[in-house]
Amino acid sequence: MVRRVLDSLCVRLDGKPAAASTVQRKRATFYNVLGYAVELELIDSNPVDKVQWTAPEVAQSIDRRVVANPAQVATLLEAVKSLGKRADKVTAFFGCLYYAGMRPSEAADLRREDCDLPGRCIDCGAEFDDLAAVKPSRSCEHEKIEYRWGRLVLAGTSPRAGSHWTDDGGSHERRGLKHRGRAETRTVPIPPRLVELLCAHVENHGVGPDGRFFRGLHGGPLSESVYDRWWKLAREKALTEAQVASPLVRRPYDLRHAAASLWLNAGVTPTEVARRLGHGVAVLLRVYANCIDGGDDTINEKIGDALG
Repeated sequence: MVRRVLDSLCVRLDGKPAAASTVQRKRATFYNVLGYAVELELIDSNPVDKVQWTAPEVAQSIDRRVVANPAQVATLLEAVKSLGKRADKVTAFFGCLYYAGMRPSEAADLRREDCDLPGRCIDCGAEFDDLAAVKPSRSCEHEKIEYRWGRLVLAGTSPRAGSHWTDDGGSHERRGLKHRGRAETRTVPIPPRLVELLCAHVENHGVGPDGRFFRGLHGGPLSESVYDRWWKLAREKALTEAQVASPLVRRPYDLRHAAASLWLNAGVTPTEVARRLGHGVAVLLRVYANCIDGGDDTINEKIGDALG
């Protein structure tokens, strides 16, 4: 019976093979359920330990084919914006994934008070610590703005857990940052382009009563189905037919992978990249090993000299 259950974890509802990461996650859940049964003394031991069964191997590193370059990402963000006002509500959301390397659940929980959005008015020279709160004055309309590097202080995430598994019956549950204590935060510097996107979002769409930037159609938490739909439409509009069929930024999460690859290849130290992403250094290097460029010519030359 245990072997039949384990085998069934490898198949989706449509009969096709499930992803290796899905099988691993479900197997761990099944094992823990039986472990709890042992704790309650309903069974003597965990029967999974008696079955020789190996789960499919899960890929440890990112496929570099999913990684987009800055020009491709900029084109995709413009494509999202061009889909209309409802789609434009998530343009800055996708910008957070790429320019700040945020997880989707972190971006979905981003609050107005978490952001420092500085800049300068080119016309009058006035300096602003918070461009999103700037209003025209009698002497200057502040129409020409020079955006500067800002900062986000990430404090929580808002992953989808399902209404059956949350305390308040909502589909999303606010939690602490992944791999950190509930009260811990993570500070991420953000480039002027993201400062501009967030300021434009506040001006055009506002924020929710609780300060959240990104909301669902009816003002609730931003759902994966909403931003996934706009992302698919943007890919079809911005990319070639061959690129649409390829793995290139197929999922919004791939924007985070593109950010990590860009930073590593720009020469940012792995320690700093890991800190900004909320990873450990060892995990970072293992996951993004295939995405790091540079040094191939030198290495090939050394191997060629050894062979010659």
